[in-house]
Amino acid sequence: MIESAAFLMGTYAAMSAGMSVAVAKLSPSIGPKLRHIFAGASPLAAVLAVRLEGAPSTTLDSMELFGAGGLVILGVVTSNVVGKFVPVRGKEQERLSSR
Repeated sequence: MIESAAFLMGTYAAMSAGMSVAVAKLSPSIGPKLRHIFAGASPLAAVLAVRLEGAPSTTLDSMELFGAGGLVILGVVTSNVVGKFVPVRGKEQERLSSR
């Protein structure tokens, strides 16, 4: 499944973009820096789980870790780009109206 680098990068960017939009819409109290780091790094768990699924050993090579770092950077950049186009719900909208 993850043999093609272009497919892996595309799916990782899509997962990061979706996570960024979800966090921006559902939890506006999280700042943009934390949101971008979270959206960029969280899909890595799914990628590494698929990579280690059928392996007899649970070790990762240095090149796999280097590639994982590149994917995290791709995810953070994707989240930043998505953050430019998706508006975050403002603080005034999350407060309850007073009587």
